[in-house]
Amino acid sequence: MHNEVENLSNCFQEQIRLQGQVRLLEHRVKQQQLKIIQLLEKKEIQYSDRGDENSVIDLGGKRQYSDCAEIYNDGHKQSGFYKMKPVQSPTEFLAFCDMSEGGAVCLNQNTISKQV
Repeated sequence: MHNEVENLSNCFQEQIRLQGQVRLLEHRVKQQQLKIIQLLEKKEIQYSDRGDENSVIDLGGKRQYSDCAEIYNDGHKQSGFYKMKPVQSPTEFLAFCDMSEGGAVCLNQNTISKQV
C-alpha cells in the first residue's frame, strides 16, 4: 500500500513538472510567433520604402502553387509576395516568400496573427 501511495505521489509530481514545461514551451512559441510577425512587418516596410508595397510577383498564372517551396523549386528565386492556394484551402491568398539561403520560407501574417 505504501508503494502505491508513493507511486501516485511521484506520478502527480511528474504531471506537475510536465505541465510547467508545456506552459514554458507555449510561452516560447508565442514569443517566436511575435518575432515572426515583427520580421514580416519589417520586411513589408522595406518593400513599402522601395515603392513595392502592393506588388505581387507575377508568375504568369500558368498554375496555382500551394506553397513557397513549390514556387522556389519551379525556378522562381526572388523573395516577395506571391499568390498561392494550398490544396485544402478554399481560397487563394497572398504570402511573403523568403527565398534567401537556398530555401523557401512562407510568411502569411494573417495566419500567424490568428495563432498568437
